[in-house]
Amino acid sequence: MFTRWRKETFRALVHRDYRVLWVGTTLAFLAFMMSSVVQAVVAFELTGRNGAVGFVSLGMGLATVLVSPFGGVVADRFPKKRLLFVGQSLIGLNFAVVGVLILADAITIPLLALSTLVMGAVFSFIGPARQAWIGELLPQEDLPNGIALQQVGMTLTRVIGPFLAGGLIGLGFVGTGGTYLFMAGMFVFVVLTLAQLPSSKAVARGGRSFRDDLALGVRHIGERPRLLVAVVSFIGVIMAGFSYFVVLPGLLENELGRSSKDMALMMAVSAASGFVVSIGVASLAGSRYAWTLMTLGGLVLGASIALLASAGSYAVALLAMLVLGAGTGMFQVLNNALVMREAEPAYYGRVMSLTMLAWGVNGLVAYPFGALADRVGERETLGVMAAGVVVIVAATWLAAQAVGRRSEGTEARESLPAAAGGE
Repeated sequence: MFTRWRKETFRALVHRDYRVLWVGTTLAFLAFMMSSVVQAVVAFELTGRNGAVGFVSLGMGLATVLVSPFGGVVADRFPKKRLLFVGQSLIGLNFAVVGVLILADAITIPLLALSTLVMGAVFSFIGPARQAWIGELLPQEDLPNGIALQQVGMTLTRVIGPFLAGGLIGLGFVGTGGTYLFMAGMFVFVVLTLAQLPSSKAVARGGRSFRDDLALGVRHIGERPRLLVAVVSFIGVIMAGFSYFVVLPGLLENELGRSSKDMALMMAVSAASGFVVSIGVASLAGSRYAWTLMTLGGLVLGASIALLASAGSYAVALLAMLVLGAGTGMFQVLNNALVMREAEPAYYGRVMSLTMLAWGVNGLVAYPFGALADRVGERETLGVMAAGVVVIVAATWLAAQAVGRRSEGTEARESLPAAAGGE
């Protein structure tokens, strides 16, 4: 039983090229997850305000919203390996510059926001390229599992990243500046993994211009109701629920009497449960239960944010983060697998770039959420987030059911002429 589960859960890793890409992707995600902690600590320590943490995230959100759709077109038009090489080198350089500025005591909130703007612009190109490249490296039957395992790797970095970032920040001779330099060094290894992979292909153009190709990608999503529901639900849930990290430093210091640096442990606890759940559902990414389990994950996420809002002690807050990680892991793994399952290979880059708009919108709403927390309180803001997630997930479930009934009705009508002809 265990051998069969292991074989089904990790079957995409049998493919050598996918395995190398997975390792490089996981290292890149590890640095990214570390940056989300260290930039929040730097921003809060500079100002002591939740709004500053949200403002720093605004740069990445703005870049992602403006650039991400075009990043998908580029990913479908040009070789993915070249895009990843250039993009990941730029991110490593960006981390190095921020680290030097911190060590020189020259970092400011605007400069920190500018660094996230650069990172968001670059990720808008390499994110869709990496996801679309998986479609080239894996056979179609292993693609859902490959997408799920990529999410498992990302969730694993959410376990290690906060602990590693928190540990490095806590070392006097490293601090936040040294942590940024450490992340820059990690991208040297990320780039080296690309040298182990074969050249990628560019997908044939569908339109005469970037605008035509982008329009074709949007039309492709609109013509596939189940794909549209999955993409819209992802954007909605990320927008409503994933900005909780913005108010965590303030919740810790203003409500729970803890240091903002304890955020690292909370994020790690959340990621640990997310990792376990992600592995558990990875083998179900291509099954008929995927939609139901994705909905369940979203509801668990909403409920856990509500529990976090009402937490009266640090222990209860840790429990809430444990549940939050489980809901997050289940929702993300299955949603990403469903999106790739419902899309055509020629549109992978564009579809994933439009899905990535979720992170851009998340970055844009982070600042309003942070400002709201400064005005009405961290608990009240988390309550608003929880309500938003539950409403969006419920609407997603109803829409998916309606699409399913419509599809069944269409299939039944199409089968009538054949049945009549048979008689």
